[in-house]
Amino acid sequence: MTDYFADILKDLLIGLPPAVVLLIVLLFFPEKIEKWSALLWKGISSLGGLFRSARKRAIKHDLQGRVNDYVRRLRKRVPGSFEDKLELEWVDANTQRSALLADGRVVLRLRAHDPNDHNFVHASYLYVSKCLLTKTKRYLSVPQRDALDIFVSSKLLKEEKPSVVGYFLDEYLHPKTRDTKSKVAVLIDDFGIIDQAGFFFPLLVQELEYLGDKVFGRRRDDLIAKELYDVVGFLRPLSQRTVGDEGDLNFDGSYTRFGVVLVGKPRKLLTSLQPYLNYIKRTLASKGVDTIYLIGRKENRDKIDQICFEFGTQYVCVRSVIMRRPLRYRDHIEHALQYLVVMRRKAGDLVTPSEKGTHKNVHCA
Repeated sequence: MTDYFADILKDLLIGLPPAVVLLIVLLFFPEKIEKWSALLWKGISSLGGLFRSARKRAIKHDLQGRVNDYVRRLRKRVPGSFEDKLELEWVDANTQRSALLADGRVVLRLRAHDPNDHNFVHASYLYVSKCLLTKTKRYLSVPQRDALDIFVSSKLLKEEKPSVVGYFLDEYLHPKTRDTKSKVAVLIDDFGIIDQAGFFFPLLVQELEYLGDKVFGRRRDDLIAKELYDVVGFLRPLSQRTVGDEGDLNFDGSYTRFGVVLVGKPRKLLTSLQPYLNYIKRTLASKGVDTIYLIGRKENRDKIDQICFEFGTQYVCVRSVIMRRPLRYRDHIEHALQYLVVMRRKAGDLVTPSEKGTHKNVHCA
């Protein structure tokens, strides 16, 4: 559900009978019902020993509601991520914590007698590690998978339950990054810089999602893992870029090809869109770049949509997102609302020879 549709729905709810409002919320916002149920069961559990089972219900609904709500918001930025909903099962103290996929659900098995906060941390990490970029991870190295799981889990916990972050650091992050020279530690640091610029989910995770959707001929797993390091190496300086700086905004990898177009010069927009159209046509579209990210101020939304429309025969505008991100000037940083459009190349030949001549890419667009 888009933010625009959600706002319309909220306006429509005003004045409706409570029963109708509850039904609509249940249909469109089931995660909210889970959170309300958690509060109800938590209150019941405080009444004493006769209501011990209420504690389990409170933990279950709180966990399912918070994680599923986070996932719902994340899907707006990266469609296709976290397709499976979380469900919780309790096991005894002698059974190992685990996660398994079953019919579009991730079933987490946790120990009933563990502290509440510990269960929340373990469940969040198990869910992320099981669902995040499932197709892509099979081609990545262990440090890369660990870094992605830890970073995304930390984002989930900070947004949904900041009080448990300390336990997460002790149980997961510190053991994996104790050696500051470890690849996991370096990647997490890079992810943090990319995320501060607003590019972690909309660009990095999106490109990894696309990577996992491809079928590779004569696949080289070592090259795919190397490509993640190369993409991170490309996005880090882009994330620290100062307004007005010149530099390469195109990534031309073995499996991943994308370009970033910063639509930000008012004089150019007022005069003509032609410089942007020429750049995309000659530098990106003519070379078969798979994905084009158009980014500019929110007030330039109509201009950016017009640029996207001009390439409708070659690209599909798969998503648009409004986000707040920092703009770095030489003497200050300004946080501004930005408009991002993702343009994805329409399906062409299924087999595309790599320009590097080492292998072939098979695109399933």
